[in-house]
Amino acid sequence: MTLKDALQYGTKIIGHRNAILLLSHITNKSSALILLHENHILSESEKYLEYVNRHKNGEPLQYIIGKWEFMGQEFLTDNRALIPRPETELLVEDVLNFINNRELHVLDMCTGSGCIAVAIKKLAPKTIVTAVDISSEALELARLNANAHDLDLEIEFIQSDLFSAFNDCKKFDVIISNPPYIPTSEISTLETTVRDYEPHLALDGGTDGLDLYRRLVPESFKFLHPNGVLFLEIGHIWVAELLIESGFKDVKILNDYAEIPRIVKGKKE
Repeated sequence: MTLKDALQYGTKIIGHRNAILLLSHITNKSSALILLHENHILSESEKYLEYVNRHKNGEPLQYIIGKWEFMGQEFLTDNRALIPRPETELLVEDVLNFINNRELHVLDMCTGSGCIAVAIKKLAPKTIVTAVDISSEALELARLNANAHDLDLEIEFIQSDLFSAFNDCKKFDVIISNPPYIPTSEISTLETTVRDYEPHLALDGGTDGLDLYRRLVPESFKFLHPNGVLFLEIGHIWVAELLIESGFKDVKILNDYAEIPRIVKGKKE
């Protein structure tokens, strides 16, 4: 099987973009080199066909490849945590604008793969970053990602159900979180790649998708310094009301690339 044959076959089954991403991963060649050397023999054809079939059956490309880009950095990806998504980059960009390279204490709550915590520490090196998750498996992956970026000793990882492992003296300048926010009844309607492969613990937000926010928002207020800011990725604008009810000021909602409300932020005065 030549690279051209492999690309044509994969394109029919899973689409051109996905086929060429798998070929690039297997051959360690860029898409340009694959097209330039399309008559070369693909020595790993069996592995390629296996990967195409796995993706055809619903397994996310990011889990098959085992890595994905977020904020211009490469992260390890597997089913211990959610796949990093472009919408979350908007959240991180807004936080980085607020940090403005200052020496601030930042908490990444529900860290998952650690992509948010690592990206912030990498792009704002003066920050003091703590990353928290209830899942020990997610924290294992987050630590691997920190280690891959030589930041394993620069980020504090804590296993905790939100703030349950913290004492009242712990305070932060920034709290950022992308918690589970899919209503339980909608989990079964998600795409196969999400529903059957990504961890439900990181997806299921309870009956209305707000269970974690109802705890996270008022607790965050308690653990923020004065003038500290809470940044949240959301699935519903009702989260903004929770911030207002908890005492946050200057509450704002930001839209994502599709003009869907995706970020809520508020300040503790």
